[in-house]
Amino acid sequence: MKPLPARRDPHCGPVPEAAWAADAYARVRGRVVVCNATRPDGLDGGWTMDERIWELLRRHVLDTIDELGEDDGTVALQTVVTSAQARYGTHELFPKGRVTNYCRFTKVDLEARCEVERVPGSTPQRIMPWRAEVQH
Repeated sequence: MKPLPARRDPHCGPVPEAAWAADAYARVRGRVVVCNATRPDGLDGGWTMDERIWELLRRHVLDTIDELGEDDGTVALQTVVTSAQARYGTHELFPKGRVTNYCRFTKVDLEARCEVERVPGSTPQRIMPWRAEVQH
């Protein structure tokens, strides 16, 4: 098994404080601001998603890494997305049955929030829990 890189992917957070303020404001309305660490302001176009959807998919992403991660702690993003669609495609929060984009947006947001990170240079993309001690 190949060792994990000693550096972080550029998609990792953190994001500027203004993004956290925007998120706090959105949560008052039951929404979550979708953050993106590759944007200068830390926001992904300033759009939000229902907080219930975000919480459901956040838990799914983290649980899938724990449950299906390989020995190095990584899992293919496609595995996370495919299992989300299978698990939640008929869930009441997704009346049209489309889960995959929400799952991908949540993953990008979790990278910005320093909860998960993508494996630099992995193709296809792989993700893992945030590592506390790594160069950015």
